[in-house]
Amino acid sequence: MTFNRLSVIIIIEAKDNAQKPERENMYSMVFDTETTDLSKCFCYDVGYVIINNDNGEIEVAKHFVIEQVWHNNPLFSTAYYAEKRKGYVALMRTRKATLKKWGYVMREMIRDINAYDITDAYAYNSAFDEKVFDFNCDWFKTSNPFDTVAIHDIWAYASNFITNFDDYKAFCEVNNFFTESGNYSGNAENVYRFISGDTDFTEQHMGLYDAEIEAEILKECINRGAEFATDYPLIQVLKREVKTPYKVIVDGKVIHEGEYMKKYFRNDNYRFKES
Repeated sequence: MTFNRLSVIIIIEAKDNAQKPERENMYSMVFDTETTDLSKCFCYDVGYVIINNDNGEIEVAKHFVIEQVWHNNPLFSTAYYAEKRKGYVALMRTRKATLKKWGYVMREMIRDINAYDITDAYAYNSAFDEKVFDFNCDWFKTSNPFDTVAIHDIWAYASNFITNFDDYKAFCEVNNFFTESGNYSGNAENVYRFISGDTDFTEQHMGLYDAEIEAEILKECINRGAEFATDYPLIQVLKREVKTPYKVIVDGKVIHEGEYMKKYFRNDNYRFKES
């Protein structure tokens, strides 16, 4: 009887081990948040996808509207994208987004992180999204799903593998995709326009939709030689230099013509005095 019992135990353990696939580093999470403010960043929208690192396919896609902020009308009205409220209503009515409390969303993220053995997560301008989770988890006294997960910046990935190259800069020149200071724009919207070829694309500024395009940007960086789970240095300013023609005129006569390179910097001041 002792031998038979031992045999059963061995068989069960072997079966359990066979059912557990090797999943370490096979999946990554890409997430995005929308908030009421940049400082007191109460979050009203969390979206995320889990992608297969081998083939880039999305395994999980979830979109949550945060109940505590949604039902606080005076607070929600202060959001930069408060005009999108009707859009969220449409998403919730069609079950494309779910209204849940912050604590529920954190537990759901933790469950997915554990189920897919997530060790690394990604966001565009991740420093802000990381701040959002720290602030709201502290405010609502909940666990932070990223306490044991490394967060990497897709913006930094893009600046090292996409936006700092001549083909992207030429794309910006043709389409006039520049920052207010005159440099090349490296925001998620324009980077996605570049990799997709859709110059009319408009970023939704809604959690799940933004997470999906950010996942596409990450995958493009991987295809261009980037490595998962790597912290690349951020090239925040993509300086633009253009040739500007000039003339030297003496006594009404042009004595020299040429071009000079103009670099664009924020807060440049150019003053000319009429002769």
